[in-house]
Amino acid sequence: MSASPATFSPYQPPPEPHSPSLPPGRRGYQSGAPASPSRFPPGEPSAAAASSSSAAAFNPTGVAGVPDAERVNKYETSVGARIDIESALCYALACVTGILFLIIETKNDFVRFHAWQSVLTFIGLLLVQFFFSLFSSTLVWLLFFVEVGLAGWLGFKAYTNSDSLDRYKLPYIGEIASQWVDSE
Repeated sequence: MSASPATFSPYQPPPEPHSPSLPPGRRGYQSGAPASPSRFPPGEPSAAAASSSSAAAFNPTGVAGVPDAERVNKYETSVGARIDIESALCYALACVTGILFLIIETKNDFVRFHAWQSVLTFIGLLLVQFFFSLFSSTLVWLLFFVEVGLAGWLGFKAYTNSDSLDRYKLPYIGEIASQWVDSE
């Protein structure tokens, strides 16, 4: 069975430079001549802009001359889940999920920030809760409900701010978490 020019096979060899299938006066692409006429007449600025913009449009970093190895995707995670879900899950089980995400998430600074903030916040509140347990069980329960509400609020803020990568920082603790993530 021979391959005809109209078949859509996965590979077809390129045409020969002086193939009889080319119209007279036209040469193949291997000889350096264009195979089709340009959309822009020569000398117009739009012709140069179209050729440079098509090369720049393919560059995913948006910066010309940046090799692929230097690209950083701020939305990529080592777990493979979306960053909004990961950052919200950092607060789901207080410091337990924060520690878990500090161990398994190594790529994304946004998720690591929320993991550090979760760990620092809820370990501090756990120590305060332990101190209050020596005196009053009512204060322990009150602090527990404050922790649940704070975890829900911080998880909500982490989820909603993930599209812009804005870090919702608690006073003092958020600054410490941000410094630790930025120094890693």
